[in-house]
Amino acid sequence: MATLNFYLTKEDKQGKCFILMTYLANGEKFRHAIETKVLKSQWITTKQRLKVTAIEDEYLNIHLSGLEGIISKAERESLLNHNTILFSFVKQRFNEILNKTDVRKTLIESFNDYIENAKGRKGMWTVKRYGTCLAHLLNFKKAKKFELSFERINNQFYEAFMAYMINDLKLLNNTVANYMKTFKAFMNYATEMGYNKAGDEFKKFKAKKEDGELIYLTEIELMKIFRMENLSEKLKVVRDNFCFACFTGLRYSDISLLRPENIKEDYIELRTEKTKDFLKIPLSPYAKELLARNGGRLPRLYSNQKTNDYLKQLGELAEFSDTILIVKYRGIQKIEFIAPKHKFLCTHTARRTFVTLSLEKGMRPEVVMSITGHRDYKTFKKYIKLTDKVKMTEMNNVWSNKLYIA
Repeated sequence: MATLNFYLTKEDKQGKCFILMTYLANGEKFRHAIETKVLKSQWITTKQRLKVTAIEDEYLNIHLSGLEGIISKAERESLLNHNTILFSFVKQRFNEILNKTDVRKTLIESFNDYIENAKGRKGMWTVKRYGTCLAHLLNFKKAKKFELSFERINNQFYEAFMAYMINDLKLLNNTVANYMKTFKAFMNYATEMGYNKAGDEFKKFKAKKEDGELIYLTEIELMKIFRMENLSEKLKVVRDNFCFACFTGLRYSDISLLRPENIKEDYIELRTEKTKDFLKIPLSPYAKELLARNGGRLPRLYSNQKTNDYLKQLGELAEFSDTILIVKYRGIQKIEFIAPKHKFLCTHTARRTFVTLSLEKGMRPEVVMSITGHRDYKTFKKYIKLTDKVKMTEMNNVWSNKLYIA
């Protein structure tokens, strides 16, 4: 019987400990220390993993899973070669694999590992973005004849890859920032796993996103589509799911996974797909009405792409025809998109609508954040810029009374 466990060593004065891996087989034991200290308060004993509060915690959890994978591989080889799990064989192979991995993993092989490790832990769209980022790297390598190795990840690579995405692929700045952020996350992972030993110049790469205009529905517009009749069945499905998201702040990915067991009498209780947060969201009368329309549950969603297409049709029927100007940038080039409002509707419009209307109606920002699961006020505050109506209301409330004249 062989066992593998991770333990914490004795904590220091800051409450931090090293993680110790212990492998036991046939009465023999060997240990492997992970040379990164962690907070004891973050350790989940039952899972033998860290509670993730920062991206570094996730990388460390991935590293622990990687060590488990090395042990499992060594055990399988022992069974194939010796028909039993030999402690000496597993220990030797563990040390060999751990040491050789650093030398033999290329950047592309490491990125493929990164994508494989993400499957089952990350959402489908996140894994797809990782794959697209890798595809861009491979096309960049071919088009620019740029050798992709950990040793070449420096400022020259950064400038060349950024120029390729902007000038050759014609990607907008925010899209470029997303891919550079993905690449930096991969490089952090590769460094943590020991694949990258060429330094950390990649940490200087900038991946700043520009604030963009956020499209949301006004209260009048939301109630108009909420009450729309004489719709085709597919548009009814889209309307009900979209409006439910407008009244709860749920993302499309969470709506798509919503089950009857998540729906209580006055609340939705679920763990979000994107951030894995547990949320308890109160159901407003409008949200309850939507559930009642559909027998206590929501109709099955169409794909994200089809839903976005149908939303534009729904918005056109609702005559959301105000002209909208969206300004984006490609490098320093200004790109303007001018179209009727319905052309810009998408599934994320619902979440923006919930946040904006909730703030306009006086809900405190911290309450809205607790419902939507926003952790970072920096991310959340972009919504507050939209609520000019709130500023007007507050101004009138404060200055409506006559001033005291001495």
